[in-house]
Amino acid sequence: MNVGRGVAVVVAVVGFSTCAPAWASTEAGSANTMRGVRPVLGRLPSSAVGNLSASARQASVSRTVRVATATRRPKGHLTLTPTSLTYHGGHVKLSWSGSNAKVCTLSSKPRFWSGPDPARVKCRGKLTAKLPALAVGVHWRFTFKAKSAKGKRASTVRRTLVLHKPPFPVSSNWSGYVVPSATPVTSVSGEFTVPTLDCAKTRNAGVAAWVGIGGVRSADDLLQTGVVSECVAGVQTEDPGWWEEYPENAAQFFTNMPISPGDQIEASVSQGADLSWTTRVDDLTTKVSGVMHTGTGGQWGTIRDSDGAPLSPPQDSSTFTYAGGGTAEWIVEDFGNSIGLVPFADFGTVTFTGLTTSLPAWGLTADEQVGLGDRAGLLLAEPSAPDSSGKGFSVAYPG
Repeated sequence: MNVGRGVAVVVAVVGFSTCAPAWASTEAGSANTMRGVRPVLGRLPSSAVGNLSASARQASVSRTVRVATATRRPKGHLTLTPTSLTYHGGHVKLSWSGSNAKVCTLSSKPRFWSGPDPARVKCRGKLTAKLPALAVGVHWRFTFKAKSAKGKRASTVRRTLVLHKPPFPVSSNWSGYVVPSATPVTSVSGEFTVPTLDCAKTRNAGVAAWVGIGGVRSADDLLQTGVVSECVAGVQTEDPGWWEEYPENAAQFFTNMPISPGDQIEASVSQGADLSWTTRVDDLTTKVSGVMHTGTGGQWGTIRDSDGAPLSPPQDSSTFTYAGGGTAEWIVEDFGNSIGLVPFADFGTVTFTGLTTSLPAWGLTADEQVGLGDRAGLLLAEPSAPDSSGKGFSVAYPG
């Protein structure tokens, strides 16, 4: 949605715009821009860093060099626990010691901390870090060197930490399921609950939840409808319904349609027998809907479900056309504006249920998952496996 949008891996430009996905996909034809992203996890703790001044360290060396290091070779020890983690991250402990050594250094490749690398460290120390969920796979190589007073003798020890990449492609703006079809998709629908955002954590941020058709293949426009939620100065202030056809028509917001966190929403996109298109975002809690019809006499606006009475002045959509698309989507999105993607809100979990499409004998599969990551390499949204019906799943904020 592009409130701005487009297809790309982890970097898409959207406008409020929602947009096509940006991820490593042959069909999307985009490069994986997450490659080379290497998170830096903070500074080495002061307890691990050598605290002698250069002059004091040299004085200490001069007093002891003839006693010990002339005859005894340094011995380095480096342990890493664990040596392998899933993309969810977790705690890592690195400990080292150097016997018969006066100068010790620790380095990482790629960088694991900010500051000097190699870093001068005490000859006995430890580092404990918590790795967040990452959108990329990373191999860190740690090297500990224990040296004699004059550096003529040294012991070098290396250990490798592997953080495995997610088992699904990662986009910069979409997370959920994208179901491809060899024939045009003519209908898609699903239900979800409007999330309560953690605005204390993400004070100025946004997220959109929607269903749609198209937008992945280069020849397809994207027709979508859903709800966007925002934090402004630490408060969840807006949850408007909207529809959009990207890239031809910007997102349109339904007025006089109050939506609140916790409301149950059904969203749908469908083609009629006369080849016209309809989008609906139905608030099942308030019994108010935002509807758009194309074709002769087509209009869009907000209606009361009980009698179809308009709750806002209808606007013309009779000249709007849509050529259809070859994918069905249920998505949580980091939407964009005229500048780029907005900060992504902590939405907790959004669960999609009761999914339908025009596709015969279909069900969600793991091959259709996509996650969402940022430019720093952090994973910000991940889809679950399909539920037992094959027609539902959830998207979670792992942070």
